[in-house]
Amino acid sequence: MNDWGKGLVLFSALLSPLAMADWLLDVNFELTGASGNTQSVNTSLSLLPGEETVFFGSNIDSEDSSRELVGSAELLEVSAEEVKIAFKVQERLDDGGWRTLVSPTLSTGLNAPTMFEGLDNNGDKQVKLQVEVTSV
Repeated sequence: MNDWGKGLVLFSALLSPLAMADWLLDVNFELTGASGNTQSVNTSLSLLPGEETVFFGSNIDSEDSSRELVGSAELLEVSAEEVKIAFKVQERLDDGGWRTLVSPTLSTGLNAPTMFEGLDNNGDKQVKLQVEVTSV
């Protein structure tokens, strides 16, 4: 195949619906602490492949302290059958450092909600994360 043919194949691949789509991520996040207090966030945001996007940042007040939480998502892979997204929820520590509470990678189809439920790395906070990816 000549250079012109290779360029045409690459150009047509880039114009495919998957390559040109804008991805919308709907996130329902819930964090329940050991004391029973719950923080929840519902949001929709655009995702670009390979870029980490913050889907929430907040302060949580509990009986023992105030904590800053940040949640982010990164679109890792898109195919006709599957969308793969890496999530990370971190908590700022008293010393200024960050601790990762959870960092699941979820695979789902377009317009097919999926859910992650689990405990943070210390086992004292319950995390629920429901996501759906749509193409706009």
